[in-house]
Amino acid sequence: MREREKYENGILTIRFIGDGMDRHGANIYDLSHSLLAVQRIVHKAHLSMEDRLTKGAFPTKEERQILSLQLGERKRASDAFALVSVLSDPVVQQYMKKVVDYVFAGIAGYYVGDVMKRVHKEKDQNKQIYIGSIYTEVANITNRVGAVGEVEAISLGSPVLERETIATFDQDTKEYLAELKNEIILGNYQEIKGRVYKLYPSSQIVAIRRGGGGTVSVFLSEENFEKIRYHKEKSPLFLFKGRPRYQFGVETKAVSEFEADEIEYLFVDS
Repeated sequence: MREREKYENGILTIRFIGDGMDRHGANIYDLSHSLLAVQRIVHKAHLSMEDRLTKGAFPTKEERQILSLQLGERKRASDAFALVSVLSDPVVQQYMKKVVDYVFAGIAGYYVGDVMKRVHKEKDQNKQIYIGSIYTEVANITNRVGAVGEVEAISLGSPVLERETIATFDQDTKEYLAELKNEIILGNYQEIKGRVYKLYPSSQIVAIRRGGGGTVSVFLSEENFEKIRYHKEKSPLFLFKGRPRYQFGVETKAVSEFEADEIEYLFVDS
């Protein structure tokens, strides 16, 4: 297969842009960090599509083989690399197209600069969490901009999807990501219950223990916090109605933080 054909059959492409790229190319540090981030983003996309994107989750050995990418071809003039699937099975190729399409839907907001708007409009909670979860990987790619390797921007594309450029990350992206560092995503409205075992008056947060031993930090209004604070019963059981909070860069559907709009004391007859 000719060089051009190899490049045009790439599932993904990554291009390092800068004045010196035609002379010396990207250094190993910039290249390795970026490639690892891209592979991690692909893994998270698969897990999200399978409704399994939780903290510590990882594709199985068989799934990793299907999702694995390798360097296919390099265009030295612009220092662009085509990434192709390790497996050439047509079924794998078709699935990888779906994964890459999911990937680009997730990173688009980081490129355009409207991540929060997209998250709030997204009705699929898996996609919401996915968008927030890849913050760390996008930051790892963007952090190569302006480093010692003279990279001014990094662009991603997909020849097989006929998209030469899907997203370009530059210094402006780097600054935008810094602003997003402490942002959170509010999940779908739901109810949780648990026994209050600790209070944080300065921040109006209570810590609860749920069935099974899990703990959650619940963010409350001043009025609701005071109701719990002065409740006579020790370790009272409450029902909390609201939305889970997911911090950017954390890949989990498990609820560890919760923003409650309403609370209800649950009397337990002993």
